[in-house]
Amino acid sequence: MRSKKESALRAHARKLGYTIHKSRSRSIHEDNLGKYALVKEDSNNVVLGERFDASLEEIAEYLS
Repeated sequence: MRSKKESALRAHARKLGYTIHKSRSRSIHEDNLGKYALVKEDSNNVVLGERFDASLEEIAEYLS
C-alpha cells in the first residue's frame, strides 16, 4: 500500500514527464537493490536508480 507521500511524489513526477517504478524483486542482488527507479516517460530512460537503488527522498530532490 502506498503512503500519501509516495502517491504525491508519483503525481508530481507524472506532471514533469517521469514515472516512478518500485522494485518487485523478492530478493536483493547487485542489479536490484529493492528500492525505486525514476524513468523519463518520453524516452523510457532510467534517470535515477538504475539498479532500483534510489530512495523516495532522492527522487524528490532530483525532481525539485
